[in-house]
Amino acid sequence: MPTAKPRRPAANPKIKGLKELAAILAKARKSGKTVAMCHGVFDLMHPGHVVHFREAREMADLLVVTITPDKLVNKGPGRPIFGQQLRLETLAAVQFIDFVALNEWPTAVETIKLLKPDLYVKGSDYADAGADLTGKISEEEAAVRSVGGRLVVTGGFRSSSSFLINRFFSAYPEATQEYLHRMRQKHSSDEIVARLRGLSDLKALVVGEAILDEYFYCIPLGKTPKDTIVATKYSSRERFAGGAVATANHLAGFCREVTLLTSVGPDDEETEFLRSKLKPNVRMETVRTADRPTVRKRRFIEPNFMTKMFEIQYLDDTPFEKHDEEAFGARLQSAAAKNDFLVVNDFGHGLLTPKLRQTLSRSRKFLALNTQSNSANHGFNAVTNYSRADFVSIDEPELRLAARNRYGDLHAESARLRKALGAKTFLVSRGHKGSAILTDSGWEETPALATRVVDRTGAGDALFAVTSPCAHLGFAPDLLGLVANCVGAMAVEIVGNRESVDPTGLYKFIQTLLK
Repeated sequence: MPTAKPRRPAANPKIKGLKELAAILAKARKSGKTVAMCHGVFDLMHPGHVVHFREAREMADLLVVTITPDKLVNKGPGRPIFGQQLRLETLAAVQFIDFVALNEWPTAVETIKLLKPDLYVKGSDYADAGADLTGKISEEEAAVRSVGGRLVVTGGFRSSSSFLINRFFSAYPEATQEYLHRMRQKHSSDEIVARLRGLSDLKALVVGEAILDEYFYCIPLGKTPKDTIVATKYSSRERFAGGAVATANHLAGFCREVTLLTSVGPDDEETEFLRSKLKPNVRMETVRTADRPTVRKRRFIEPNFMTKMFEIQYLDDTPFEKHDEEAFGARLQSAAAKNDFLVVNDFGHGLLTPKLRQTLSRSRKFLALNTQSNSANHGFNAVTNYSRADFVSIDEPELRLAARNRYGDLHAESARLRKALGAKTFLVSRGHKGSAILTDSGWEETPALATRVVDRTGAGDALFAVTSPCAHLGFAPDLLGLVANCVGAMAVEIVGNRESVDPTGLYKFIQTLLK
């Protein structure tokens, strides 16, 4: 007897699209029924959620639950654990819930206006609007009031999906879990977030090359018949504001005011593009060079796996002409006097001459320094080109190049360079090995916290940007390491410099890790 084919399960009638659901609820209200609405990620269902839904359902005739789509979940790398379809199906199985739907926006504001619930129901965690890291609960309350409803909070009991995921579904290896357990014993997420929010009063000066990053997405076709090259089919292109522009934008999320001092070439369209990508609180001051272009790096990329196949660099990396050097130096001294600390991104493309490096080294302002080794300057752009820095952020290969010691002890070489620069804090990023920080207190190691890597380009700039004001305000090495690796984990999930590290996303990531 032939085996029957398994039947595909029928679509759950509780799961609706937002427009369809809006029509259903409008009809229900006309018949005198009241509607309660809950909203969240609901990544891992637990008893606290069930009690919350039961209490919400007891307040109204119908209970609607909407969820944040996967692409908009803002709880750090690796989240959500469960995809949106599985989360919808799980919620639809709860007897207290009448309908579920997938939200289309980062918050519930637009959904509330569309569905017009009588009650917008949140858990007891939201009883204090000031404790909401996103600051969106007030906007959601305003939205529900605008449609004639009100915000209510259930009593229930506090329980956390993040707490359960960290304990039973962690994507991290055992050693990283043990590290996070130790950090939970020493620090609370509220304490760390408060310290990060304390950066907002600072004014920063960023100095370094502006870089136009171009991504040309191409599909490999194979080897050509007559030549030993791989042919590709053009798909699309994307442009980003990189280099010191990206650093300024990352900083601008945390500091009240950021000034970017850089150089640009004669092309007006390129300069205008860079300006258009700046955050509102970044002011860009430029020295324009008529005889050298704005640095541009064009990468050819296979889009499915973000594999970089080839790169062309458009640059003149000879040292600046004397008149341009003098003009930049005058701007530098004037801007430095108006800011709290200096953030120097030295990409080694000719802008920062020996004289300008000397000027920066002699500055009395707190100096955060990052020098980068790349294909255009390999081995020549060492951190030892400077004589002083307060905070140094460097990756391990660049450190070894500067130390001229490929296999030497990392701790010893870091200590030697730190002493040579007189740096209070010396941070070494180590890729999948995490990071290490050397201070007078000793050597502090932090494991990597990334769970998914999309694109490494720009991740080091993000890490350097956010840790610089932290170092300026004297964050302890363990906190600085945690912030550094959280920022790094978030940055490697961003394509190029398509966007900056979001402060709220960082706060929520830290909160999620330490639950």
